[in-house]
Amino acid sequence: MQEITIKIRFNRVCLGAAKKRRHGQIIFCFDRDPSQRVMFLPSSWLSCMRYAAKIANRHHAEVKKIDWCPIVIGEPRNDWRRTIITQQANSQTRSHYALHEAFRPGDVVELSAVLPDEIPLGDFVHLLTLVGKYRGFSPFNNAQEKYGTFEVISVEPVSGPGSDD
Repeated sequence: MQEITIKIRFNRVCLGAAKKRRHGQIIFCFDRDPSQRVMFLPSSWLSCMRYAAKIANRHHAEVKKIDWCPIVIGEPRNDWRRTIITQQANSQTRSHYALHEAFRPGDVVELSAVLPDEIPLGDFVHLLTLVGKYRGFSPFNNAQEKYGTFEVISVEPVSGPGSDD
């Protein structure tokens, strides 16, 4: 097993999905831990990595063994406005929007995970690159938009006490 740190840069906005009320207004936020750090749930990463394993046609069973740390190192902004288009939209209809916490295009976040021995580091980078290119990662998503597409900046083994280095 190998602990790694991952840095990704978002190409499209990554939006929070947890509905909260702040100052009388609804805002869609990221899930947070008791210390108020943003969390990306491991179950969501599993879904993304299964998708990548299908594309790459390898590591179908092994991606289930990746242990994702839910904590995200990065600071989202809470003022992203997503326009809502109604089915009755016309020139007389006022446009609506939803307010989201968001990592914006260009924002870099750091993640960590533990890889099983069966997935070499190079293969993991390839799978994660496929996720970023085709699916993206965003707690809020819909069928029309591909929110949260990203590029992989780095994937590095963690060295220190307890590591094999």
